[in-house]
Amino acid sequence: AKWKNQASQTTGYQLQYSLNNKFNKAGNTKTVTLKNTKVAYTQKKLLAKKKYFVRIRTYKQVGKVKYYSTWSAVRNATTKK
Repeated sequence: AKWKNQASQTTGYQLQYSLNNKFNKAGNTKTVTLKNTKVAYTQKKLLAKKKYFVRIRTYKQVGKVKYYSTWSAVRNATTKK
């Protein structure tokens, strides 16, 4: 996944990927937290020939509290082999 860097008011990103477009536990949803310096993420060891759904949001950390934006539009990609 690649995205544009949100330089202002952002501490990092939260990326979710799933086999289900509703991102529920039945779809084996995984969440990854990334620092603001990242603008791409590669996940290895995905299931072959499966359609994955991906979404991303930013967060800002103030003290010990994290404030999250809304999730982006859902995108999908099919794995190879």
